[in-house]
Amino acid sequence: MQEFIINIIKQNFVDIIWIFTLFFLGKTILKLAVKRLEKVVDDGDKDHISQKEKRMETLGHVIISIGNIIIYTMILFAVLNLFGIDTRPILAGAGVIGLAIGFGAQSLVKDFVSGLFILVENQYGIGDEVKIGDSVGSVIKITMRSTVLKDEDGKIYYIANGSIKNVINMSQ
Repeated sequence: MQEFIINIIKQNFVDIIWIFTLFFLGKTILKLAVKRLEKVVDDGDKDHISQKEKRMETLGHVIISIGNIIIYTMILFAVLNLFGIDTRPILAGAGVIGLAIGFGAQSLVKDFVSGLFILVENQYGIGDEVKIGDSVGSVIKITMRSTVLKDEDGKIYYIANGSIKNVINMSQ
C-alpha cells in the first residue's frame, strides 16, 4: 500500500503541487473577498457596529461556509482523478441523489430558503436581541438552516429557520 501511494506521488508530483496551490489560493481569495466586502461596508465607527456591518458579518460567515464546501469538493474530485477514479459517474449519481434528497428533505429546503430570506431581508443579524416564538435572546449564529440564540441565563436555543413565523427584533 505504501509503495502504491509513493508511486502515485512520483507520477503525479506536479498535479499534487497544483492541487495544494489551488487549495490555498482558493482559501486565500475567499478570505480576501470577505474582508474586502467588510471594508466596503465599514463606516469607520469603532464604538458602534451598524446594522450593515452586522449583516455583512453574517453574510461573510455564509459566504465562507459555501466557499469552503465548493473548495473541498473540487479538491476531493482532483484527488480522486489522481488515483484514476472517473468522477463523471459520481457527479451524475450525485445529481440524481440530490434530486431525490431534495424531494425527501423538503423541511431542510424550507429551512435553507427561509434562512436565505432572513439574510437578504436583514430581519436580524448577529448580536441583535430578538424574540422568536417563545425564545428571547441575543443572536449568536445564523446559518442557512438555523438561528442560534443565547438568553440572559446563558441557555442556547437552536431554531430551525423554516419554523420561524414571527420575529421581534428589539435591536432595530
